[in-house]
Amino acid sequence: MYAHLYAIVEDLPAPWRPPPTPPVVLTRVAGLTAVTSPAERVPAASAPALARHAEVVGSVLHAPAVLPFRFGIVVAAADLPGWIAAQAPSLRAGLALVRGCVEMDVKLLRLHCAHAVGGACPACADGAPDADGLRALGDRLVDRAGVAHWRYRRSGAEGNGAASVAFLVPRREVAAFLSRIAPVASRAESIAVVPTGPWPPYSFAPPLERLPLAPADGGLPGGARTPARDAPIPHRAAGGGAGGVLPPRTRSG
Repeated sequence: MYAHLYAIVEDLPAPWRPPPTPPVVLTRVAGLTAVTSPAERVPAASAPALARHAEVVGSVLHAPAVLPFRFGIVVAAADLPGWIAAQAPSLRAGLALVRGCVEMDVKLLRLHCAHAVGGACPACADGAPDADGLRALGDRLVDRAGVAHWRYRRSGAEGNGAASVAFLVPRREVAAFLSRIAPVASRAESIAVVPTGPWPPYSFAPPLERLPLAPADGGLPGGARTPARDAPIPHRAAGGGAGGVLPPRTRSG
């Protein structure tokens, strides 16, 4: 039997109740709590499965600190307590980073007007924004955001480019964060700026290089398997998963 992982949390609120399905199990080790559900094999990604995963992770969002797992990560149930104990220092460091914070994801979507081919529109006479244009806009958002930690990622195909910037924002400052970036969004040309959230801080959870993951065929874990970096993030799955995550760029606030 395996444990399908949802999150590592600290100090769940006393009135917390999990969603009715799937059955949720709490494993407490060294002051840390793993939120899991029993699984016989690696779960297949589907819209209902991703929605259930997002619902469980979302139910713990108001804990003081939450390290969410991407969808589809499982570990042999017997190995879970030992892994939590061995990784307690790095898990606590990750929880300290995200404590009291949520993720705000700002999508950058290139726009194309109907008359761009003829060059009649002054806004698009020079063509649609390229990758450098998206990145420049992302940098302007970062400069205005007033937060210390963020990650930029590209997504979309050539000619239909898009990007997003994930920000780690104190929960009580979400409204102020949106106000700070609003002037950049309103002045963006040929790019739609779409803030979404608040979300669990998926983009800021530490990598799980040492997790004794079950192999995809559902057999006993012989060698460790590192989770794919593009494994689905439930709240983004409808938009094509996580995309290619670039190394984080961190700034001092």
